Amino acid sequence: LRALAGSAAALAALGVAVALYAGPELDRALREKTHVAGTNVDTRELRWQAAARMVADHPALGVGPGGFRAGYPAASHNAEIDEQSPVAHNMYLEVAAELGLPGFALFAGLLVVTAVTSERVLRATTDPRPVLAAQSALVAVVVASTFLSQQYYLPLWSLVAVVAAADLRLRRTSDVACAPRDQ
Repeated sequence: LRALAGSAAALAALGVAVALYAGPELDRALREKTHVAGTNVDTRELRWQAAARMVADHPALGVGPGGFRAGYPAASHNAEIDEQSPVAHNMYLEVAAELGLPGFALFAGLLVVTAVTSERVLRATTDPRPVLAAQSALVAVVVASTFLSQQYYLPLWSLVAVVAAADLRLRRTSDVACAPRDQ
């Protein structure tokens, strides 16, 4: 108990010394991070608004695949000068802006079909761990895609493929089990 109390006191003293010695540096770093975070929020809001304008202006067919980058300066009315290849930082808004509302509906439908298929596979499989891992990753990608876009396209399509492969494997396994045997 004495060793634990002595360690806690030494750790507290070290924390106070670091705070006193590095306090101004920590304060400056915190102000800089706050400024960067504020700028990040402002640029995301600007990009989301630009994507929403693109959807409103081109609801049927969108601006075309990859068209967000080309149309961003005109749609934003306040584009960042130093940004060479902007992304919407929201996969759903970017897909809707580029493919229109019908394309977005198909995209959302694919996510729903993938989730339903993964649940069907989960209920029918003997080892649920791989399917649970795929479902967890799918949930993480779907949520994270609200704040990022380009980084999650590949993981999303990979997870769709993994779930489709698991479903195909389950169907083939059940077809083999149900097939009549030659006598």
